[in-house]
Amino acid sequence: MKPLWERYCEDIKSGKIPSGNSIKKAVERFERFKSRDDIYFDEEAVERCISFVGTLKHFLGKSAGKQFVLEPWQQFIVANIIGLKWKATGFRVCRETYIQVSRKSGKTALLAALALYFLIADGEASPQLVAAANSTSQAHIIFDYVTKFAAGLDSTKKILKPFRDTLKCPANDGYIKVISSDASRADGLNLSAFILDEFHENKDRKLYDVLKSSQGMRENPLAFIITTAGFDLSSACHDMYDLSIEVLNGVKEMDNFFPFIWELDPADDWTDVKNFIKCQPSLGVTVTEDFMLQEVNKAKMDSTALNGVLTKTFNKWCSSVTQWIPAQYIVEVMEKVYLEEMRGKSCILGMDLGSVSDFSSITALWPPDDTNDKFVAKSWTFLPEDTLVGHPHELLYRKFIQEGSMLITPGNTADYDYIVAKIGEINNICPITRIATDAWNASSVMITLTNLGFTVVPFSQAIGNFNGPTKELERLIKNKGIIIDKTANMLWQLGQNATLRFDGNQNCKPNKESAYKKIDSVISMITALGEYLKEPISNDFEITVL
Repeated sequence: MKPLWERYCEDIKSGKIPSGNSIKKAVERFERFKSRDDIYFDEEAVERCISFVGTLKHFLGKSAGKQFVLEPWQQFIVANIIGLKWKATGFRVCRETYIQVSRKSGKTALLAALALYFLIADGEASPQLVAAANSTSQAHIIFDYVTKFAAGLDSTKKILKPFRDTLKCPANDGYIKVISSDASRADGLNLSAFILDEFHENKDRKLYDVLKSSQGMRENPLAFIITTAGFDLSSACHDMYDLSIEVLNGVKEMDNFFPFIWELDPADDWTDVKNFIKCQPSLGVTVTEDFMLQEVNKAKMDSTALNGVLTKTFNKWCSSVTQWIPAQYIVEVMEKVYLEEMRGKSCILGMDLGSVSDFSSITALWPPDDTNDKFVAKSWTFLPEDTLVGHPHELLYRKFIQEGSMLITPGNTADYDYIVAKIGEINNICPITRIATDAWNASSVMITLTNLGFTVVPFSQAIGNFNGPTKELERLIKNKGIIIDKTANMLWQLGQNATLRFDGNQNCKPNKESAYKKIDSVISMITALGEYLKEPISNDFEITVL
């Protein structure tokens, strides 16, 4: 019979177990490493660790007194960090692992069990391990699990001797101790392994750096960084998350770093039951479907709870800034919009030109008329071809390309001629009365479009100028007064990435929390709406073909 970790890999690849792109990439990377000429897979070591964990007994809830049987996803982690070894030295390939998974998944029990394994069964001389966190109470959560597991192994305390902050193993001169955010307490250590729990709560990376540097004299060290997603997108933890995504996507090569991230893909509907397992691999074991549905309903009923639910239950990084428009409102106004079906109807075009290698976007906005009492908006994003290849979001962007909402321009910089040609194509079907754009970064394009006969007007990016159309777009969406072209691209940008930034006068404008969270199509749509609000247009004139 195949081991569970192997069957888990097969089920991820086949789609039997739904998974996000990050775990698909982790499986691909694991199998690629297994086939490398300089690496071998030590299945015996993996089975020894799994068997050791199986000797431990749970002590909480309905599982109290039962043997600790690692779930397939947990065995997959063990297979990666313990099984892959360098042929030249026999040491583990993995020196550091980043594990990000939803709460209540059993990650604390897993790490406590592995800490005991590395203390008494890994064969390391004088093993020194630390359970660390931003607070002493958080660090003690793992340590308490360790001591209770240890009591089940050695009830007489002859081999494993517990103290308030330390568990000692005199037979090999090893210990596990607790350390909190005070990095100075970690000086002078010679750690064989450490666990840094809920890393997203750390204000900086000082503790991590001290713990990592303490492993310099060890030949076979391990660092476990484990966390749920958090709220601070400028934190050291989010930096490590970004690094993990880059490693999984092959943008950066770090053989010793093994990330495991159970998360939904950006375009996934987090309220859909079939997606729950992507961020909660212990679904049906430690967490019920009913619990997650209750969390979904809580977030729907109370907008102030939304980001907390998305972050902790669905393992999604969110800013502490309130999400602008919940995705369920946006989905309700989305319909497929075909340009040909709008033939002859005049529109305003909003344009947002990015930097040389970034997103650019245009949005055509049709006002209500005799046949339709709603606004209609259709957006296109543009991305240079060289930026696409190897991008952390390459697979997501390819989905946008396939649905037609993203157009790839040749080369490594924004091709404004390509965008101008697309505008001409739109105008040949639907006359463009005005093109509104931020003048910054667009002067040459504005001149080109003006020379082609278009009316091009500047639209200030100042927050005061955006306030009115931003609030009007929200009103239109919530009152179902607009139809937005149904694309995963727009749902990602408007429903997941856009937050609101306010000034002292409570003027607001959409904001993005990181470079990876694009909202260019949102900006171009609001630009078009803002220009319309200044001077409404009608559909009572004939089409002009350029």
